[in-house]
Amino acid sequence: MKEQAIELIRDYLDGRISEENLHLLEAILESDAEAREEFRAMAAFEEGLRDFSASSDVLFPHIHTGSNDGSLAAPSTWPWAHPLGTTMLVLGCIGILIAYWRAQGQVDSWGDSIARIEFVSNGARFSAENQLATAEGSLLNKGWLQLDSGSVRLLFRSGATLEGEGPLALGIDTPMRAFLESGKVSVHAPDSARDFVIATESMEVVDLGTRFEVAVDPESREANVSVTEGLVDLHLGSRGAERSIRPLAAGFSARVDAIGEIVEITGGEQTTTKPELSEPRLFGHWTFDDDRADPVVRDSLGQRDGILNGADQYRTVAGVSGNAMAFDGAEAHVDLSKHIEAFSRCKDFTFSARVRVPEHRLAILFSLAGESEQHRVQVYLTRRFLRFGWQDGLHFDSISGKIAAWQPDRWYHVAVTVGEQVASLYVDGELVGSGAAGAKIGTPVSSLSSVVDPVHAYLGRLEDGRQGAETAAQWFKGEIDDVQIYSGALSQDAVQFVFDHPGKVWSARSD
Repeated sequence: MKEQAIELIRDYLDGRISEENLHLLEAILESDAEAREEFRAMAAFEEGLRDFSASSDVLFPHIHTGSNDGSLAAPSTWPWAHPLGTTMLVLGCIGILIAYWRAQGQVDSWGDSIARIEFVSNGARFSAENQLATAEGSLLNKGWLQLDSGSVRLLFRSGATLEGEGPLALGIDTPMRAFLESGKVSVHAPDSARDFVIATESMEVVDLGTRFEVAVDPESREANVSVTEGLVDLHLGSRGAERSIRPLAAGFSARVDAIGEIVEITGGEQTTTKPELSEPRLFGHWTFDDDRADPVVRDSLGQRDGILNGADQYRTVAGVSGNAMAFDGAEAHVDLSKHIEAFSRCKDFTFSARVRVPEHRLAILFSLAGESEQHRVQVYLTRRFLRFGWQDGLHFDSISGKIAAWQPDRWYHVAVTVGEQVASLYVDGELVGSGAAGAKIGTPVSSLSSVVDPVHAYLGRLEDGRQGAETAAQWFKGEIDDVQIYSGALSQDAVQFVFDHPGKVWSARSD
């Protein structure tokens, strides 16, 4: 695995990594602390070389020699144009290499250990069930640290610092994860330990670059989480079950019961206790069963009909329920733009559709966008992913759900829900991805109501989509049926109902 990780890191730093290998590298870095250390060291070395090269023009002025016609020759772009520059560049590289080797030596000094005891208070007493060393400076492997009284501070190999107060029962799991059975811990996770996890019986607290506290009552198993700096994600629910994700920002605290339900959220003078959410309502339902001689794509509610464009680039085919639409070219799409005002009132929403043979490499199912790509949300498919993406300004971000592959001649049900600032992605009723922030640059999830000055709303198209350095329309090529949009986030049970009942829509009566 180490050789594979190093090769992928080299490809990434050289800018030649493929999309598939990029996701493989992300998975390796997420699960392997040693790979993350290797990445940081190699990236620092690469950046050091670039910085040294960039600064060499200032350190070592180039010698300009006259040409035969009396003009000045163009300056060299590299420092080794001057002998002193060559010498200094070599010395600089040696210095960077020494720093790299020292960093490697520091990593190796940990051996296979997960954490180190940095501090133990005077008079601290450890339980007879304690499995790990107790002296300051001791290296810890996987096991249980049980403290009856006093306090202890641990440094994890990832860089995260944890302070615990007795009575405390803490499981040391990996350099990026600890399990709190009971007691109270305070955590500081720097950039090197982003995504550090404190797990409990009913949830996981996932760091997003913060300081936070977690306390678990030994009797009730109720947990309290307080964020003092930055942001965390609460992955609520017992291990092995479907989990919902709730972000918690600095200044806020959450009380979570033993089964993973939020009892109370407090922040300053604000208190929220188990809020009652409004029931999702069907916003539009397009079955594609209409006569294709009519360019109007009927909404079964009779409220949000669309206009079919690209008359020579679509076909009617047999769908999962009645007819379906096959989009064959870049111009084929359904224009819903006259309903922009209604879309913009949807803070939370659900998009659901049946798809088959999505051939285009960026197959857009739905988009709501402004005049340019700088303000938009979109639901789309790639070769191995269902994705929800958004852009609010200069940077695009997205959440992905991976599938094995799109098999030909098979209908899939895909759904994206956005509710309470959390996006969840489903394929055939199963949760395949979720998050409160994007995977690329960590921006908060956007919803339909957050798109600034929208002018386009399409099924099967996105205007001014960005593909690398090119800016051009993106579209859906494939077959689509039974598109449903709800003004609210459906639960997983509701998504499962829609998957199990092609052509039918969900309502509270469906439960």
